[in-house]
Amino acid sequence: MPIRGGLPPRNAHFVGRELLLARTRELLGNGPVVLLPPTDHQLGGTGRTQLAVEYAYRYAETYDLVWWIPAEQTVGTRAALVGLAQVLGLPEARDINRTLGAVRDALSRGEPYRNWLVVFENANRPEDIRPYLPSGAGHVLVTSRNPRWTAETAQVVPVPVFDRADSVDFLRRRAGDLPMADADRMADRLGDAPMALAQAAAVRAAAGWTVDRYLHRYDERAAELSFPTPVRTAWSLAMDGLRAASPSAAELLELCAFLGSAAVSWQLLWAARHLDLPAGLATTVRVERRLKAAMRLIHRFGLADLDPPGERLTVHPLVRGMLSQQLSSDRHGTQMDAVRRMLAAADPGDPDAPTSWSRYAELVPHLVHSDVLGGESEEIRQFVINCIRQLYAWGDYDSSRDLAGQAAGRWREETGESDELTLLASFHLGNALRAVGRIADARSLNARTLRAQRDALGSDDETTLATANSVGADLRMQGHFGQARQLDADNLVRYRRLFGESFPTALRCANNLAADLRLLGDFRGARAIDEQVLRHRQAVLVDGHPETLSSRGALALDLFGTGDYAGAAAMLGGDRPLGPDHPMALLADRYAAMIARRRGDPRARDMAEVNVERFRQKFGDLHVETLGAVVSLANCARVAGDLDAAHRLLERAVARYHAVLGDAHPFTLGAVCDLATVVRLSGRATEARTIDEEALGGLRRSVGPDHPFSLACANGLAADMRRTGEAQPAKEIAEDTLARSRAVRGADHPDTAACAWNLALDDADETAQQQARVALVKAYGDGHPVLDAADAGERLETDIDLPAL
Repeated sequence: MPIRGGLPPRNAHFVGRELLLARTRELLGNGPVVLLPPTDHQLGGTGRTQLAVEYAYRYAETYDLVWWIPAEQTVGTRAALVGLAQVLGLPEARDINRTLGAVRDALSRGEPYRNWLVVFENANRPEDIRPYLPSGAGHVLVTSRNPRWTAETAQVVPVPVFDRADSVDFLRRRAGDLPMADADRMADRLGDAPMALAQAAAVRAAAGWTVDRYLHRYDERAAELSFPTPVRTAWSLAMDGLRAASPSAAELLELCAFLGSAAVSWQLLWAARHLDLPAGLATTVRVERRLKAAMRLIHRFGLADLDPPGERLTVHPLVRGMLSQQLSSDRHGTQMDAVRRMLAAADPGDPDAPTSWSRYAELVPHLVHSDVLGGESEEIRQFVINCIRQLYAWGDYDSSRDLAGQAAGRWREETGESDELTLLASFHLGNALRAVGRIADARSLNARTLRAQRDALGSDDETTLATANSVGADLRMQGHFGQARQLDADNLVRYRRLFGESFPTALRCANNLAADLRLLGDFRGARAIDEQVLRHRQAVLVDGHPETLSSRGALALDLFGTGDYAGAAAMLGGDRPLGPDHPMALLADRYAAMIARRRGDPRARDMAEVNVERFRQKFGDLHVETLGAVVSLANCARVAGDLDAAHRLLERAVARYHAVLGDAHPFTLGAVCDLATVVRLSGRATEARTIDEEALGGLRRSVGPDHPFSLACANGLAADMRRTGEAQPAKEIAEDTLARSRAVRGADHPDTAACAWNLALDDADETAQQQARVALVKAYGDGHPVLDAADAGERLETDIDLPAL
């Protein structure tokens, strides 16, 4: 049996279409096929979706994988493809775009399944699904109402109405005692339109009408309508039958006119039970038993599909459109408002929690059709904010950005720039812009939003503080670590005064301040904060929480910065309940590889290689955390003696840092310093000197002469100058670097000991060399490769590992 996902139930009443099925099968071998309505039935109702369902079931045994994707809205498409990624065994990237690209590429390669069928249902904008269309040995089938499909994208197969024999067969299967002549009369009157025939058969069965009565009512209704197509007329009679059987069920169906094509669960409709609704409808939705009975009745009259358990209604787009058109303007507004309030009532809250995501996945596809952005109440707008945040937390940054941008723009026009929820939408838009790589746009927007929030809401408002945190992140991304520290320090004072030290957002703010201090080279200050944050998180969060692991990783990095490599390794020890691809786990693994290298562990390079590959899969090649992992791997390769590999890795990392962060960013300059080390060790001291001198100037301007990056680069420049015959300038730089390192990091720090060794070696001062070697033993322990290098009379390198931004 093939693996199946999302496939609707098979239609037990399906008939005929043999030539269409065969034609579709033949064309799929040449590329994607799109099923369209014929020109005389542009609105649909000719059975495209049912043909696609029947094809999937009939030929399922010829495929290894059959996957059904609702494509009316991009959010639903992306969610279905993420589910497919799990089946394909692909690692889930933090940015869903990477996951979607991996799905497309895996299908195109035929890994792990060569023969597959992917069906995109209701893909009415070709440009929306074009980025996701795979190639290869598998088949892509699309249903759509949009005629703008080009031959380059898909082969078009029009799906006409039934031929007469199929119409008669269809009606007689639905009613076994229906005479052939009566079936022929009905098919003729209904124009052989599959949807009209299905609704007519359902109405006759549900209401007990004879053929003559049905056709008489059909003719009367057709005469009353301005545009009496068979589908519209049959639908109108079905609605009459439903209203007669249950006015409240008809009102319930009206709500579905403002929902999307995604299945609507009884739980979503049940969320309306607390709303101010008409008495009959309120009674129906209040009790699960009555609600499900109304759903079954809607299905009996052929106005929606119902899943086998009877818990989820799917209303055809054409039915939704006709429902909407038949409502008066007042009724239209009333029902749309009810749907918006129903969606808000169904909001599970806590959009960051993965346990809530399945509920949001059911709600988000209905945002467009309900025009939820037009809701004026605070509850509805807060629901929109939660959806924006959930999409971001899930990793769908593009959808989060689009929804946030639409909300901020529309609410700004309706309620002004200073409205609290408008500003909150702008804050989330800034987060999403940064996540999709539009760093400058995010920075500009966050700065404007923060100014507006401070003016309108005050500096102590919780949403203002959240935006200030984002501005701090922007400053770190720019390399303005000192400014970020000032902002985050002010934020932390406010958070603690307003909420207390243990409040989750206060702890996140403290975590940010520690990151600022670490980036500034103040590892002791960062350690004091991180230890406090870790204690609070361990007290209030469950074991294995990502934020607890984040604190342990941060504290390990603090210890690494102070030269306590054994303590740093111990901090990362223990169980990690998070998966290996979780961002916190990836950072912890990078730190573990860095620590292993400094401790002389030969496994460090292998650890770093695995870590880089996982970062690439999760974030892509241009993400700053991926680049940091590449620099750490290059340092491992250099220590292992593979200068060629280290050079390739660092050249690539430097070029990408230039593109992502700019030439003057401390991280770019730090990677440049590591590259200069490899260039020097490769015998090109003059070239290394030029690189180091320029980098050191940039580092002293950006982070100051006492920063660890500057000290490491100065140590390298002294080595360059010794090799190029500039002994006196080299000595002066080496003496200055040692003095600064002792003052900033202490005499016992491993890099201070390395600087002392280099200076003693250059001066041929045996006493100083012995003292420096004692310091090295104290820092690294006996038998460490650094001691072997010192005993061989080599200068010691002080490379740069780049912490997380």
